[in-house]
Order: sequence, then structure tokens, then C-alpha cells
Amino acid sequence: MNHRAIATLGVLGVILATGLASSATAASILSAKRDIARLRYDLAESKLVDIARTVTGERRQEALYLLAGLKSSVSEAEIIYQEVIRLDPASELADASQVELAKIQYALGNYGKAFRILESSQACGSSEEACFFQGMSAAMSKSYPDARAFLQRVRRGKYRPWAYLSLAEIEMNSNNTDEACRKYRAIARTAISPTAMYRYAECLEKQGRTRDAREAFEEVVDEFRNTPEALLAAQKLELMNERPQRREAAATSEEQDPLSAGYTIQFGAFHDRTNAIKMAAALKRVLPGVRIDRGLLNNREIHRVRYGYFQTKEAAEKRADRIASKVDEELSIIPLP
Repeated sequence: MNHRAIATLGVLGVILATGLASSATAASILSAKRDIARLRYDLAESKLVDIARTVTGERRQEALYLLAGLKSSVSEAEIIYQEVIRLDPASELADASQVELAKIQYALGNYGKAFRILESSQACGSSEEACFFQGMSAAMSKSYPDARAFLQRVRRGKYRPWAYLSLAEIEMNSNNTDEACRKYRAIARTAISPTAMYRYAECLEKQGRTRDAREAFEEVVDEFRNTPEALLAAQKLELMNERPQRREAAATSEEQDPLSAGYTIQFGAFHDRTNAIKMAAALKRVLPGVRIDRGLLNNREIHRVRYGYFQTKEAAEKRADRIASKVDEELSIIPLP
């Protein structure tokens, strides 16, 4: 065998070995993905760390991207996503990493920083998820023109219903109640959304269309049983049923109509609505009039578990003393706007 033939065989051997190594790496990544799907996160993380240490190029970038998504530490995840971007700033995984970095900042409440990450990366040009979070970041910062512009670019996929719902929220916050109600109604029907239907009922209530609001709340209770919105709608209906009696007794009762200013008793405040619902459900066993009031605190939605409307602080304190003997929860007297 001559030297040229030997050299050719050597080259073929390198190519074959490289191909086998690449196939093995692809199989390892696929195995890690299966582990993630089966919630075997520790096993997946171990495999991805080994891959990232031993390979280069696209496979290393893919392994690092998957690894970052497994990290519970925000700082660790950020470092890994930044490494993915450094390896190939023009790649799809780099764009996806920019979105993930923005989502981390959004979850931390750093809406301006989240917006700037997506703005500088121009990720919205290729990702509707990026458009959604850029729009939501603007909405939470009350930059409604920017929020509308980006949310309107979300036209399909899982984020479309939430983008449209957020557009309705923007109209509500801008006091454009007619347009807000129209959007809530549309999304409630097309996406079969209990959240949109509940918001639609609230919108009608804000417009003073009490009968229509009542019907909408009843629809939430009937069509979306066992959902958080059904519980909230039931509480709304209970409160609406109590209002006529409250108005008649306002002159002689220690409690007042909820539409006027005064005081209320508060048990807790939560950013997570599920936690508020759990507390309200527990209290309702001994205190049927418990309600959940929704509002904004530092541009984040907050859910407050409350009871009663009182004309004076003294009346609220008197009732609170009686309630304290019945429930095992801390409470406070809160002035209403």
C-alpha cells in the first residue's frame, strides 16, 4: 500500500471518528431532553454538563442552553445564557437566550431592564414570545403605546390569547372601558377563557351595567366550575346580593356600602392569586363575607383577602375583635380610597 493510500485511509478514519462522536453527542442531548420531559432534572443536568465540557460548537451551545433552563439559581442561569450568546451571537439559540434573560428580569420585576434586553437584541423580529414579553414589560411600566405596538404583533400560538387579554387590560387601565369590554368579550368567546370572562364581567360592573355583570359572573360560575375565577365570581355575586340590604341599613349599621370610602379588615395580600384564593376559601368556612380585592402594587398585580366595609376605624376594630376569636389569621384595619 503506497503512502497516498495510507494518508487517505487516515483522513477517512478521522472523518469516521468525528461522525461517530457527533452522533454520540446528539444521542446524549436527545437522552437529556427525554429526562427533562420525564422530570428527571438531576440526571439531565449531569448529562448536559458532561457534553458541555467535552464538545465545542453548536452541540456545546445547545447543551448549555438546555442546562441554563434547569438552573434554579437566577445568577447561574444568566451566566450560562450569556455564554450561549457569546459562542455565536447570530444563532437562533443566542436569540432564544436573549428572550430567556429578559424573562428572568421580568419575573424579578425589572420591567425596564427586560424591555431594554429585547429592544437591543431585536428578538421580536423573529420571536412572538419576545414580542409578548417586550409588550408586557412596557405595559407593567405603564408605557402603553409601546405595549400596544408589541402585543399587537403577537398573532398566533400560545401567547396570542394572553396578548389580547393584556391589550384589554391596557384599555381598562386607560379608562377605555367600551373597548376593554369588547376585547374581553371577544377573547372569552374565542379562547374559552375563564379569566377573560371574569374580566368582562368586572368591566360591565365598572360601566354600571349591573344586570349584565351579574349574568356574566353567573356564566363564569356555571361554565368554569372548580376554577379560581369561579370562586371569585361567586364572591362578586354574593357581594352584589348584599348591596341593596347594605344601602337600606347604612344609616343604622356599623358597616357601609362598599361603593363609599371607609375601612375594611384585611387578612393577607398576595401577588400569587392562588394563595389568596386558598386563604379566602379557608376563612369562608367561618366568615362567609370574605372577598378578594384585586389591585396593583409597584406595577404588579396584587390580591388582597378582605372582609367588610366600615364607616369608621372604630367600627372596623370592634368587628375585628369579634372575628379574631373565630379565625387563626393575623388581621389589620385598612383605610379604603
